[in-house]
Order: sequence, then C-alpha cells, then structure tokens
Amino acid sequence: MSKDAFTQAAGFFVESVAKIGPTQWDDSALGVWSVRDLVGHTSRSITRVAEFAVQPASKADVTSAADHYHVSLAPGGINETIAQGGRDAAETLGDDPAATVRASLAQVLPILDGIPEDALIAYPNGGIRLEHYLQTRVLELVAHTLDLLAAIDVDHQPPRVALLSTLHLLADLAADSGFGGQLVLLATGRDITPNRFSVLG
Repeated sequence: MSKDAFTQAAGFFVESVAKIGPTQWDDSALGVWSVRDLVGHTSRSITRVAEFAVQPASKADVTSAADHYHVSLAPGGINETIAQGGRDAAETLGDDPAATVRASLAQVLPILDGIPEDALIAYPNGGIRLEHYLQTRVLELVAHTLDLLAAIDVDHQPPRVALLSTLHLLADLAADSGFGGQLVLLATGRDITPNRFSVLG
C-alpha cells in the first residue's frame, strides 16, 4: 500500500514539474520559496528515499508516520532549516529540473522493489519502518505538488491511492494536534475562517 501510494505521489509530482513554464521558475510559490525552491524541496522526498531505504536499522525509534512529524518538527529553528534546505536542493536541479526529478524517480523505484515495506531503515531521526517513512513522503509529495500546481495555475488532482494515504496521515496528525475538531468542521463545509490552523504544528 505505501509503495503504491509513493509511486503514485512521486509520479504526480514528476508530471506536474513537467508542466512548469520556462518563465515560471523564479515565480513565488510558497512562503519564501520560488517555484524552483519548492521543486527542490519536494524532490528530496524522492532522493532521500533512495538514500535511506538502503540503510538498515536494528530497531524502530520512530514508531509511526505521525511520530515522524512530532520528532522532525520539534527542534527550534526547524522552519528556517527546512527553508534553507529547499533552496540548497534547488541548486542541485541543474539546467533541466524536469529531467532531474524524472531520473530520480527512475532510480528509486527499483530500489523499493527489493525492500519489504516492514523493513527497518535508518534515517536522521533513528530507525523507522519503510512503510511509515514512505507515508510521510507521500504527504510531502501530494501537499507540495498541490502547492506547485497552485503557483503555476494548473488544475490537476492527486491520484486516489496517494490522496487516501495523505488524508489518513493528516487525520492522525489532526487527532494528535488538538485540531481534529476543526478539521471535521472544515471538511464538512463549516466556515471556520479566519481561524487558520495546521495539523503539522
């Protein structure tokens, strides 16, 4: 399930990057990021899977996809660190970013084929099951691809399996964050603006 969702989400991202016009790369996209920065940041959800999936761990320090966010977003200054990481990743995209992200996806899929979803892998927060790490990457790919599409003014919806995985994880995060009730109201058509919230903290 997680591998299928990741494959769909990554494909959705790669297809969307191909829709970026030649004059749109420096346009504002999300917060301090340009379109190129946003693509750089999002592309790491593919390249880091290729990096971490081949690093075995002996135990699970991070026990769920939701736990990943609780741990990853806890350090002080994390937003600035993420923002700079996106800019740094943008510089690695080269002259043809669409081709770069397409090649990254082609590299990671055969790696995933040879690793079971319940395998323990090592990444910066410790050990985590591959399926849980992939669930976090699906959320990142889906959410940021939607950010990208909004920035370039293209209407394209995520594939169903990737979208379901994203919504399930967001529901877990909402329940943990105390914003579960607000999410229910928003999803059922209640107007809760201007009380914006994020289940990511």
